[in-house]
Amino acid sequence: MKKPTLRLTIAATLGAAVLGFSSFKVLDDGDDFELIKNLEIFHTLVKNLRILYVDETSSGDLIKTAMDKMLENLDPYTVYYPESLVEDVMFMNSGDYAGTGIEIEMVNGKAIIAEIIEGSPAHKNGLYIGDVITTADNRTLAGKTNDEIDLMLKGEPGSVVKFQIERQGEKITKEIRREIIKQKSIPYYGVINGTTGYINLSGFTENCSAEFKDALLKLKNEKKINNLIIDLRYNPGGLLIEAVNIVNLFVDKGKNIVAMRGRVQEWNKTFRAENNPVDTQIPIVVLVNGKSASAAEIVSGALQDLDRAVVIGEKTFGKGLVQTTKDLVYNAKCKITTAKYYIPSGRCIQKLDYSHKNRQGRAESIPDSLIRTFKTANGRPVKDAGGIMPDITVATDTLSYLVENLIDKNIIFDYATKYRIKNATIAEPEKFAVSQAEIDELKKSAGANLTNYHTITDQEIAILEKTAANDFSSPEIKKRIDALKEVIQQIKISETNKYDSQIKKALEYEIIRRYYYEQGEIRYTLQNDPYITAANQVLKDAILYKKTLNKK
Repeated sequence: MKKPTLRLTIAATLGAAVLGFSSFKVLDDGDDFELIKNLEIFHTLVKNLRILYVDETSSGDLIKTAMDKMLENLDPYTVYYPESLVEDVMFMNSGDYAGTGIEIEMVNGKAIIAEIIEGSPAHKNGLYIGDVITTADNRTLAGKTNDEIDLMLKGEPGSVVKFQIERQGEKITKEIRREIIKQKSIPYYGVINGTTGYINLSGFTENCSAEFKDALLKLKNEKKINNLIIDLRYNPGGLLIEAVNIVNLFVDKGKNIVAMRGRVQEWNKTFRAENNPVDTQIPIVVLVNGKSASAAEIVSGALQDLDRAVVIGEKTFGKGLVQTTKDLVYNAKCKITTAKYYIPSGRCIQKLDYSHKNRQGRAESIPDSLIRTFKTANGRPVKDAGGIMPDITVATDTLSYLVENLIDKNIIFDYATKYRIKNATIAEPEKFAVSQAEIDELKKSAGANLTNYHTITDQEIAILEKTAANDFSSPEIKKRIDALKEVIQQIKISETNKYDSQIKKALEYEIIRRYYYEQGEIRYTLQNDPYITAANQVLKDAILYKKTLNKK
């Protein structure tokens, strides 16, 4: 047997460095030669581009683009992070970063504050949602990308950033000292209807299970709750171990919660309840929707499989993949999909099959023919391959085209911005209400934009108009189509009062978050929430609750 050549040794060393392992493991799959050959081809390609390409190139940019494209071909969750973005990885896990506590949205080239974290430096220094930041440390924000602005706003704790701000024509200067910003994994918890506890969990960051346990104990010991609602809507997931710990609060020690299985057998693991539970008897409802994903699906799915909670809402996102973060050389990192997770019934709820893409290169849903039926602890049938199907489905209200238009064109946002400047305080979220006069004022401020929106009917007429112009030369058809368009526009005008109740809710929500931030948003929406109504109906009827968990 020949000794390895210098070229092979270098390539093996390179592979070991890139993968971040302490030693290079040669896989017995016949692919090693292809790997080494193509790494060498890639190196010579980049070298020739640097020397010969007509314009100056950056090797770093070229290789970053190539790596991103390579990983994009696998799945959306396998990602490379250069050293400059490693802080983002830390933030995803911990929820903490050093900054001012604002989120910027670019609107018509202007950097507008779209969110402010309550208690953050921005909040304490009197910044408002809707303020336009023109410069940060004398550098303009106009025309910058979100990533560029993000880097400008973050910095070392204790460092100062100087903002030039425009607020409805007024120019303001603010010097703000950066702090560690802690994103709350539980933005709100409280009591509904006197005896039902409510916990809103927005993400699975480090130690969120400890925060959840603390909230649960306070609700039990101080508020004497009899039931519990766990709200996982819009929760994108996060750390798997935190999901395991939260399920553990409600199930007996030793219960299987989730299993990880992938190609590397040594990494396969089953997570069980390791600790004594807090309460194995309290009736629980878990709220989910199409944006509930990953760790949120582990919690909702495990509690469903163990018949420990009634799941209410919409079918969840369907992410049954596990990512592992690995250190690379030069302080870079990568997040790699290493396994699929399986909840107690044995099902994996992954919706898209990234290993078999269509001709357009897109992953498709796993076909119905491959979907299997599993059983919960009580023998209820549940399906895999498509997210968590709730035990009780709730249909959400659909916004009218008119209100969507007012939101999309920032008309409601701009009205709320002016409202905040004029009014120093408002009533509590549960009591605040805008008047009909204020709704009428908003519609008047919208002008022609109030009815300048496109429906599916408008789209179909546009297609008809184009087709008719190709098929017929007679001007009569165009005249009749124009007449139909005028009729539709008149109907839009006549229906401007039809959706006042939707405008009212959207406007109240936008105004409330200027004063009470995320907690206020939640408190306001809980009042007329069809999900909460459905949860209360189940929780107040012990027979219905038990029947839902035991029916076969």
